Amino acid sequence: MIILVDNGHGFDTKGKCSPDGKYQEWEWSREMADIIVRELTRLGYDARLLVPERDDIPINKGTDSRVKRVNTICDLYGKEDVMLVSIHSNANSCDGKWHDGEWSGFVAEVALNASQKSKRLADAIWARAIEAGLRGNRAVVDKPGKRFIQQDLAICRDTKCPAVLTESAFHDTREGVRLLTGSKQRIALAHVNGIIDYINHINSLKS
Repeated sequence: MIILVDNGHGFDTKGKCSPDGKYQEWEWSREMADIIVRELTRLGYDARLLVPERDDIPINKGTDSRVKRVNTICDLYGKEDVMLVSIHSNANSCDGKWHDGEWSGFVAEVALNASQKSKRLADAIWARAIEAGLRGNRAVVDKPGKRFIQQDLAICRDTKCPAVLTESAFHDTREGVRLLTGSKQRIALAHVNGIIDYINHINSLKS
């Protein structure tokens, strides 16, 4: 299984930051992706950074988009042997203001056309995130038992392999920023363990 880890946005993406500008999503997501890839590699898995560059590679435009990178690997190795996890942090709005007391917590997202494998991967990562003490998930506020949100996400919708986008906290809440900056290892290991749980599940179906 080839595990592609996609770090969200780039240093040239505007607005993806805390209201005071001290937290930058592009920087955090790259650090998080590095930790996840490094730990999975240490454990013997084939984990790869999708975007090693600092600048923002377009999701689905041009000759070198993120989607094209994923699908090229799917075509080379077979989509059944590839998976994608895109790492992000969340925000209540784009108004540049703190929103303490509103939405918070960990969110796992899949496409509207998500496969059962994508949903299974989201479920596995979400379970490990909650086990690790990451708060909440707006997916379960109105629908107890639902562990993921379905949205029209190009990085998940247009890639050929199982794909999940995670948002570990809201960077326009003070609590969220404290979690994102103070619990990096815990957040990364929740992703690692969820990915491994998913792979073990897939392997059990083959045996």
